Amino acid sequence: MPSPAGPPPHPDYRFSLANERTLLAWLRTGLALVAGGVAMTQFVPELGFPAGGPAVSVGLLLAGLWTALAGYRRYVRNERAIAADQPLQPSVAARWVTGLVAVLVVALLVLVVAEVVRR
Repeated sequence: MPSPAGPPPHPDYRFSLANERTLLAWLRTGLALVAGGVAMTQFVPELGFPAGGPAVSVGLLLAGLWTALAGYRRYVRNERAIAADQPLQPSVAARWVTGLVAVLVVALLVLVVAEVVRR
């Protein structure tokens, strides 16, 4: 008579802890973008043109929000895959965040150059 199968083995906790550390890195990045947006509002109200500072601030705030949400979504998806012993899905969020930050940096660079030329 075959013996009854025991409970399924639990995945190694190190994978879940590494996934949690990755989530915290995404949240720190999002918080840094939000802090940059708040700093832009406080210290650079006009940059190149009257709405320059606020435009970059809104972009940074939205990028921070999107980064935090994308990190959480990635965390949940990876936790499910770890628990089911499935391969992790590749994340396109990192590419999007990198592109978004690059666009914001270029916009900020253009506004700084416009401010310097205007003076």
